[in-house]
Amino acid sequence: MKMEKLTELIKELVMVPGVSGFEEPMRNYLLEKLKDFNPKIDDVGNVYVTMGSGDKHIAILAHMDEIGLVTTHIEKDGYIRFSPIGGVDNKMLYGRVVEIFTHDSVIYGVIGLIPPHLSTQADKNATPTWKELAIDVGAKNDEDAKRMGIKPLLPVRWKKDFVVMGKYIVTRGLDDRVGCAVLMSLIERLRDVALDKKITFIFTVQEETGLRGAFAASHRNRYDEVYVVDTMTTGMMPGVAFHLSPVKIGEGPVIRFVDRRGVASQYLRDKIKEIAAKNGIPVQEGITGGSTDAAAVFNMGIKALPICIPVKYTHSPVEMCHIADIKNAVDLLEKIVKN
Repeated sequence: MKMEKLTELIKELVMVPGVSGFEEPMRNYLLEKLKDFNPKIDDVGNVYVTMGSGDKHIAILAHMDEIGLVTTHIEKDGYIRFSPIGGVDNKMLYGRVVEIFTHDSVIYGVIGLIPPHLSTQADKNATPTWKELAIDVGAKNDEDAKRMGIKPLLPVRWKKDFVVMGKYIVTRGLDDRVGCAVLMSLIERLRDVALDKKITFIFTVQEETGLRGAFAASHRNRYDEVYVVDTMTTGMMPGVAFHLSPVKIGEGPVIRFVDRRGVASQYLRDKIKEIAAKNGIPVQEGITGGSTDAAAVFNMGIKALPICIPVKYTHSPVEMCHIADIKNAVDLLEKIVKN
């Protein structure tokens, strides 16, 4: 897939709603885009596409969900209280435009800030938490908000921009719509390829809230090898000690060998390094915080390895990655399944 087409696919994916636990719009999008490949759904909402045949069975995962918010309560004055879903930093909330998704519409709101004209020094130094903040949808009171379609338990996300900065993509939701783009690109590449093994592509739910889709997928089938395509935070930014996550954007996908949920498969690590070297595909190795769906799979006694796209400013509205890293991840996985 050409770089321009890959970039457009990522933009399309990023704009589809899919807050963790509320993935239905994203799932429907995948089912439509992958309809030529007979996609299946399990009981928790994961989407599966299986290609090829043979005794060996490889799975490749990417999660379809994203961090966000959920409405919890409507105040008498019409302001909307909310709660975070997934790893939401309070610094992301203040002074943001958000989208509230009802059954059939999108309602815009703002999480306002106290302007400097009215701020005390304490206000200026503070970072309000989600417990102190509310969404303003322009409602006069709670009844007005209800007439607009607002109610508790609606998914909310930040209004997204998508910027191409030369070879870089900047947007909210690269985690993990880049992984979904990698899987979709690879599926298309393999459309007419005779494979000597089974390859199952799994788009999982609720990774951001506990790897729940991956746990379900691991229980459902016994795979010989599992590769998880996700993002990985890079330490190449001001104010961060690089050694905490020593990988760089633009220097290839990352074998994420160690994170807070443990150590991945040494066997797969060695195998992937050999395949990458043989085919001239740049790869990095790294250690970082957080976790991926690989941890859930590994806990089931299955060989698993995350192959990650390095990203700056993870879980923020300005996540940033290099388009070549995404293409190289597709190339690497193609060599893996054909190996």
